[in-house]
Amino acid sequence: MDYIKADDIGTDERIDDMINLFKSYEKNQRKKVLYFIIINFLFAVVYITNMAAQKGLTALGYSILAAGLIGAVLYFLLRYRPLSPKSYALPLREFVERAERKIKYLNSVDYIILIPLLLLLGTGGGMVFTTRLLRYTDNSTLLIILWVLFFVSLCIFGFWAGKKIWQKEYGDIYDRIMKMKNY
Repeated sequence: MDYIKADDIGTDERIDDMINLFKSYEKNQRKKVLYFIIINFLFAVVYITNMAAQKGLTALGYSILAAGLIGAVLYFLLRYRPLSPKSYALPLREFVERAERKIKYLNSVDYIILIPLLLLLGTGGGMVFTTRLLRYTDNSTLLIILWVLFFVSLCIFGFWAGKKIWQKEYGDIYDRIMKMKNY
């Protein structure tokens, strides 16, 4: 086990600084996640309400959108749970590994969850988009192509911009965690 050695000068202070920094990260993250949960839930309610007034593919599109948004709410609740208080008393290596998993931008499990959620949102949005615009044109193929290009571009931009924002806000703490992990 990697317990802290008493002869390491300044180690206790660095560990305390890391724990305090990580706790402030979690506090900041909780606020943001709460906003995202509220926004996604409200959109889901709006789409479910709209679905009741529609029929056919438009109603199905709204229900798929609502399912995707409810899935996003569940993802946010599970992904951004704070570490348990016991985690801060773990040996240094175990705490750093948990902190790294918690703060990392996206891991393989995130992709496994996010890709189906994006497919739900894209499918539902595409159904609503095409059925609404079919009132003005008969070219459904063009509408589907436009939607796919738009949605894929939006997803790529979202991942790129999200990584940039994450790097700006949390890159420093992630680098510090990685340095402490390799220490």
